[in-house]
Amino acid sequence: MDALIHLEEKLHTTSAALGRLESELPNYPTSRSLLSNILSLRKLHENLRGEYDEIANDIGLDVVHYRILDDRPSARTLAESVMGFQDAFSLTYEAQRLGPKQRRIFNPGIREVTTLRAAYTYPGSFGIVFTIPNERLLIPEMKTLLEAAAIQVMEIAKAGKEAKVISEAVRSIGKAPIVAIYEWAKHNADNRAGAAIDWRREKEPRESILLQAPEFEILSETIERTSDVIETNELIEGTLVGADIKSKRFHFIADNAELSIRGRFTDAISEQHKAQLPARYVAIVKKTVHTTLATEEEKTVYFLTSLEPPKQSEEELRTEKPET
Repeated sequence: MDALIHLEEKLHTTSAALGRLESELPNYPTSRSLLSNILSLRKLHENLRGEYDEIANDIGLDVVHYRILDDRPSARTLAESVMGFQDAFSLTYEAQRLGPKQRRIFNPGIREVTTLRAAYTYPGSFGIVFTIPNERLLIPEMKTLLEAAAIQVMEIAKAGKEAKVISEAVRSIGKAPIVAIYEWAKHNADNRAGAAIDWRREKEPRESILLQAPEFEILSETIERTSDVIETNELIEGTLVGADIKSKRFHFIADNAELSIRGRFTDAISEQHKAQLPARYVAIVKKTVHTTLATEEEKTVYFLTSLEPPKQSEEELRTEKPET
């Protein structure tokens, strides 16, 4: 670990020196000595990065290169881009381990395991290098759970206009990771910044992605147009207080008095299936919840399938039983 810290210091020093020289280049564009020094520092920086990757791998760390495709990103652009990816990665990992995740509530243990820790930066298209502990499997080609989560985030980010990819991802990992990916894409699009990510081990990229700002914009627009739809059939006991056979609309109040249901029906109430008002029934209702992924706004629609007489309690049956 000491060797890694020593390399980080050398990389910081080299990056700073390189940055100073490159800032002078526009003032002295014909200076051969300045250009020669810049090339030498770039080569040194590249060699140090290779050495860093080797030592990191030896102690069980994967290296993640995150480049903002903007030479001088603002603090907001940098923070929103990196944090957006971090949140999407953490939530996707949790969903893969524990099942589809619907709410953006972070599990402290999961958050710790998936935290990307900054090591050093480098100039050019502004790059940050992170490290993350990751297990070494007996078969190197196999992907760990951490890598699988990063891969899924990248695959969803490449969806572009393919809304089907988004819909399938919602079913497999839930809404929360998709909302995080949307916010990551939206921030990058609004800031007109692209991003390139390389997940490395032993100098070689395990997975990579490069998205320009227009691609982030297309992705965010696709998610904005995509809704999650969940349908359930429910039996609700309560009172039918309103029905109109012309407009085919009904109003039903559940026994708990907290649920007032308004919706439509086709033939649940008709000449063949007459209903009294007000009267108690067991309503068989199809409940459809539409969730707009980008805003997490929910719209619930009810369809009345049929009405059945309520089951009588034992006390009611005893009351109705004639005396002998």
